[in-house]
Parts: sequence; C-alpha cells; structure tokens
Amino acid sequence: MVIMDRRKLTRRGTALTTMLALIVLSGCTGSTTAALSPVAAQASAAPVAAPAAVSAPAAVTVPSRPVAVAPLPSQTPVSSSPASSSPATSPAASAGPTAGSTQATASGPSSPAPKPAPKPAPKPKPKPPVVTASPALGAENLAPRAPITVTATHGTLSALTVTNSAGRPVQGSLSADKTTWTLGEPLGYGASYTVTGTAVGAGGTSTPIQGSYSTINPDGVINASISPNNGDTVGVAAPILIGLGTDITDTAGRANIEKAVTVTTVPKTDGAFAWIRHDNGWGLDWRPKSYWQAGTKVTVTANLYGVSYGDNLWGKEDVTSSFTIGRAQVVKGDVTTHRLKVYRDGKLVADYPTSFGKESDPGRVTPSGIYIVMSKEYLHLMSSVKYNYKNFKAYYAVRLSTNGIFIHANDGTADEQGSTNVTHGCANLTTSNAKAYYDTAMYGDPVEITGSGQSLVDSGSDNHDWSIPWSEWLTLSAGSGGSNG
Repeated sequence: MVIMDRRKLTRRGTALTTMLALIVLSGCTGSTTAALSPVAAQASAAPVAAPAAVSAPAAVTVPSRPVAVAPLPSQTPVSSSPASSSPATSPAASAGPTAGSTQATASGPSSPAPKPAPKPAPKPKPKPPVVTASPALGAENLAPRAPITVTATHGTLSALTVTNSAGRPVQGSLSADKTTWTLGEPLGYGASYTVTGTAVGAGGTSTPIQGSYSTINPDGVINASISPNNGDTVGVAAPILIGLGTDITDTAGRANIEKAVTVTTVPKTDGAFAWIRHDNGWGLDWRPKSYWQAGTKVTVTANLYGVSYGDNLWGKEDVTSSFTIGRAQVVKGDVTTHRLKVYRDGKLVADYPTSFGKESDPGRVTPSGIYIVMSKEYLHLMSSVKYNYKNFKAYYAVRLSTNGIFIHANDGTADEQGSTNVTHGCANLTTSNAKAYYDTAMYGDPVEITGSGQSLVDSGSDNHDWSIPWSEWLTLSAGSGGSNG
C-alpha cells in the first residue's frame, strides 16, 4: 500500500478529472483533437513525486486498484493507475498531440445536403407585331413616283391594300417572307389613298393597319417629245432632242429631267447631255462625242411622269423612241473653193460646183460650222422683205437651219456656181445636181461648211449642236456632265 500526500493526490486527481472531461468533450463534438489549457497540460505532464514520509495524523490509505472510467460511446476505454501514470503514458499524452496542435478528424467532413433542382424560366409572352411605313402613314404632298413601303416586325403582313379615292387598289408586291409591301406603280397627281391591312404575330397576336397618303397638286404638267421619232433611220450627226414645250430654268428641275432620261446604244457610244436654246425654248439635247457609227441602234427612254421640273411644274407622261443610224454620209462645203463634196462611208461620191452667200454683205454670208440636214422639200417658197423677193421657187430644197439656209436648185446662178458667191446665204446648185443630192440626203446628215467669216453658233441658228466643241458641250449639262449610251 502506498501512502501519498493528500495534496499531491488531490492535484493528480484534479488533472485526471480535467483530462477525462476533455476526452468526453472531444467525443461529444466528434473530434479527436484535444486542446488543453496550459494548467491542465502542466498537471498531466508533471511526473509523480516519490512517496515521502508523513506524520501519522496526515496519512491516508489509497486503494491499490486503479480507478476505472466507463468508456464513452465510440471511444476506447481509458484506465488510470497512480503507480503506472507517467509523462509518456499519461491519458493526455495518449489522447493526441499537445496543446496548440491540430489534427484532422478520424471520421472526415460531413456530406453537404443536395441542392434543389432549379425551376424552369417562364416562357416570354408573344410580342404583337410592330408596323412601320416609309414614308410614315399620313404623309402628304408626295411625288407620284415616291417609293412607299410598309413593313411588319415580329410578324407578317396577312393583308395590305392601298386604294385610290375611287376604291381601285394600286399595284404592290409582298416580299417572300411576307414582312414588306412595296408600291408597284406611280400614283396620280393631287390624289388621296387609303391604306388598310393586318399584321399577324406569334401566338395569334395581331396589329391593325390603317392610314392614308396624298400626292402633290402641281401648278402645271408638261408634255415632252423625242426626236428622232420611233422607227426612224437617220444620219450620223442626228442629235437626240428632248422637247419640253416650255422653258425649264430651274437647275434642280433640269437635273431631275436628265436623271429621268436614259440613252441606250448598240454598239456603246460615248455621248452627253446639254441644255440648248432652240426656237421653241430651252431643250435637252444629247449627242455623241463623234459622229455615230453607221448601223448603231439607239433607244431613248424618258420616264418623265412624276418628275419635278421646278417651280411646281411636273412631267405629264413617259415617252420613248427607238431609231437606227443609217449609212455614213458627210457633206463638206468650202466657200473659198465654191465646191460642195459628198462623202459616203468615207468615199467621195459627188463634187458639185456651188455658189454660197455673198461675203461682202454680212446679212448674206453662209456661216461656217457643222449643220445637219433638218428636212427636205421638193418645193419651198422663199421670201425676204429685206432683200425684196417673195415666194421664190426653190426646188429640191434641203433645209440646214431654221433661219433660212438651204441647199437647193437655182439655175439663175449656174454661171457663178463654182466661181463666185452671190446667194443670200444658201448653197445653190443646178437643178440636176440639186436633185441628185436631194435624193441621197437624210435627216441627221452632217454638212460641214468652212471658209466664211461668220460662225454658225453666232448666227442665231437653232441647229448648231455640232458646232459646240466637246469640252464646252460637257459644261452645258445640269447634272454631272457624264455620258451614257
């Protein structure tokens, strides 16, 4: 039997109790890591002192059997004996690392709870179709050729009708995907139109279409004409004349007219527009840079209806003409040699002695320049108050200008023909020579006169397109001055 000092026994029991409490606490929390306070660690680690003699009154008797501690759930039973306890085998040492250290749990981390499945997103509600128009519904004073479109977004056009005041629907086309309607014909002047229809979207949604348009009410609508006429065969200098019947002076209006006229040629021919004053007012002319090639096919399309001419004047109608360029015949007259020569396809086919206008009288000169054959008459009666003649019979008369210059027969000047210029401006030939030339002449043939002291451009002649140099011609366009053909 070992007799121990009560104080030491008390301290040892206290340390054992503390260690057992930590073990129990560790078992309750599911962890094998024990964190000991510095005091408990010191108490459990201190060696047991050797028994010392004590006085009889203080002696206690300690049972020799060890103190048993009932094992905790899921824990190994722990036993302790005063005789066997030591720093190496103390319960605190066997329980795990010293204070301040950590150790993973034997049982590992607990499994997380499963997350609930996400709820499906709600389906969006179908959008009703949106309808837009260009120009916007309700637009007024539209040009008859203004483009009009109606478009559905988030849907299709199930029906669309545009009707005039008489209830007649105008032409239009629906795109392949049925989302866009496009106007298919020009509208009228000073007219009103009603637009109705329905656009249908997904899920049966729909949007009604309701609106109107109105067009410009002009102060005047202008006729137009094209020369050469449809089906004509003409000479290699024939210009294209777009007659408008009134003076068009507005620059923007002139440019609009040029854009509306297309000249198509086979083979392709370089040419350009110019605004030229004619006897009946300003007109739009088109000519090649050089004479036409014989056999050229020409088509002129003037889509002038619905075109603004400026000053609230508008085009009345579309006009077109297709014609052919004939053989290449060029006439060359020299007032100094008194000859008139005819070249056909580059070869000289006739050389006529001629009398031109009298140079000593400025009113009788035959001006130099490039004329074209404008027309021909078997008999033309000529009169001049200034020079005191009336209804002079000029046979086989070929007109070169609007101010009275012809190639015609006059046997009265036969003796001067080929040597002296005595006429009042015309080119005189004998009757036989005049007939021979007359029979070959064609509208649009060039007649080139040289050697006089006056210019055709300055003579007031209506027909002087070819006497304007090409570089100057290009400046007379109201547009870019470019060419088509």
